[in-house]
Amino acid sequence: MIQAKSMEVRDNFRAWCTQVSEGETIQISRPGNSFVYLVGEKTYEKLMMEKRVTAYTSYLYGKDKIINLKRLSEIEKLPDNWNNDGAAPIPRGVVKNVRKLLMNLAYQPEIFPTACDAVQLEWDNKNGEYLEMEVLEDLINVFKIDRDGGEEQYTIAIDAVAVEKIVREFYE
Repeated sequence: MIQAKSMEVRDNFRAWCTQVSEGETIQISRPGNSFVYLVGEKTYEKLMMEKRVTAYTSYLYGKDKIINLKRLSEIEKLPDNWNNDGAAPIPRGVVKNVRKLLMNLAYQPEIFPTACDAVQLEWDNKNGEYLEMEVLEDLINVFKIDRDGGEEQYTIAIDAVAVEKIVREFYE
């Protein structure tokens, strides 16, 4: 990539066009830390294809699901001692379980890593109720608070259909 200033455009435009046609990218700085890029046809087509794929993926899965899958990828990369209190990285099996659940859920949760080798999923509904699921490698701890403050806690197996049913009922 060639980096240039906007005042250099007039003197170099012809040469840059040749370089761009050969696959080079030119980055021209503008006032206010903005940039203009000169790219060749192949680079442009590649960028447009990536844009279409991203738009199609968002259309298929929904914005919230895409955001959660990206968040889960960040959680998956957490190192040892990620919380500065000795927490281990989240186990791959937990990440795999959460990814499967997220793909199956119509109502996307907020997601958080925990220091207990788990990922926590949280939902709030318009009735002031709260639903939380702590996803581990072999089970899910479920915790609910109803609109009257009543609490319920139980454990279920890793089952995407069962989780979707619990979440759907929470919102109905």
